[in-house]
Amino acid sequence: MAYLETEVIAAHRHIRRRTVAYVVLGALLASYLSYPYVTLYRLDRALEASDTRVVAELIDWPSVRTQLKADVTTSLATQAYGASGPEAIGAAFALALSPYVFDPVADRVISPSGLIAWHSDARRSGRSSTLWEATSYAFFRTPTRFLVTLRMNEPQYPNIEFEMRLKGLRWQVDHLVWPRARGIAGPGSGGSGPTTE
Repeated sequence: MAYLETEVIAAHRHIRRRTVAYVVLGALLASYLSYPYVTLYRLDRALEASDTRVVAELIDWPSVRTQLKADVTTSLATQAYGASGPEAIGAAFALALSPYVFDPVADRVISPSGLIAWHSDARRSGRSSTLWEATSYAFFRTPTRFLVTLRMNEPQYPNIEFEMRLKGLRWQVDHLVWPRARGIAGPGSGGSGPTTE
């Protein structure tokens, strides 16, 4: 009888341990799945409050600047090689000057204060609602990459996309998809109109 009681107690302990393990794993999974959405919401609130410190923390600014500079260079090169006449000359001239003109401007404008100023202007002019309200798509691309699409009230650039990456234990915006004007082929595109990458 004592042996049976011992077995029952051991079985109950095993079930309790397994239940606790499942609860912990479930909580960790729920935290992982919700974390990028929490980050997106924090960024929305920081932009609305013009909180430069939080905006600086949630965006990997060196990565975004480097990637945007590369995208602008690619776009200018595409225009230079795909155009003819004055357009080709203008694009080639812009491409040659971009390191001297665009890079310093990008370093100053692509910054927490620059983004807050752009967001405030977009909100005042009606081109955008809050970041949270403008989000039309937000989901994982891979376990460490999360894509966000914003719907803008701007006919020329109806959508803006950016990507967050899991870096260590936090999500950060580290890639802004270079917007393509409606009806204009952007770098790497084979046709016209906005596309997603």
